[in-house]
Order: sequence, then structure tokens, then C-alpha cells
Amino acid sequence: MGPMDGREIAERDQLWASLRALRPEIDRLAAGETEPADNRQRQLVQLLASVIAAEMDYRLRDAATE
Repeated sequence: MGPMDGREIAERDQLWASLRALRPEIDRLAAGETEPADNRQRQLVQLLASVIAAEMDYRLRDAATE
């Protein structure tokens, strides 16, 4: 594993760790409980999109090296 791999893993771990604290809100969103124009929900959706994008990028690079 190179230095970039280690940094990328650390960044992914930080993103996932941030989601643990938001689990109750994630569960509410998953259940369809939303409030219109809720800034906190917008921030949560943005964070989830960042995590998903990072994971997709990682998996794409990982598949290319196999």
C-alpha cells in the first residue's frame, strides 16, 4: 500500500465516522420522514453524497488495479 492509499483510506474512514453521529437522522430520512426546507437535512444529504462519491471513486480505482 502506497502513501496515497493510506491517505485515501484515512479520508474514507473519517467520512464513515462522521455518519455514525448522524445515524438517527439518517434513519429518519431512510424512513421518509422529511421536513421541507430543512437546512440540517440538506447538509446531511450533501455529506451522504460525499461519502457515496468517495466510495465509488475508491471502488473504481481498486477495480482498475486488479
